[in-house]
Amino acid sequence: MFTKTPSELLLKDFSNLLNKCQSCYDLVTNRRYNQYLAILTTAEAYALAEKAYIRCDQNLELQTKEVASFVNAFDEFYFELKQILFHDNDDFETFRTSLELMQREYETLTAVFS
Repeated sequence: MFTKTPSELLLKDFSNLLNKCQSCYDLVTNRRYNQYLAILTTAEAYALAEKAYIRCDQNLELQTKEVASFVNAFDEFYFELKQILFHDNDDFETFRTSLELMQREYETLTAVFS
């Protein structure tokens, strides 16, 4: 039934996570964003991250510095997102930078696992 390797599944998880984070970014930086939709999308992103973390815990070959770097980049993005959503800290430059870091770390990760 499952023909994909753990690394292929993790790349898929992280791709979905990155796409969801890009959606969060777009929702929050829109001039008239819907806060409830942004929170829902944020919750979906966090659920994807938790799923990926479990996959990494169960597969030692996925516990690499590149995976850790992507996870750290997500953690930074998630922190910035919470600052904007819940603390009225509209530092969109840092928020954008954290998303770009996630994208770079994902590219590095795909290069290593490909």
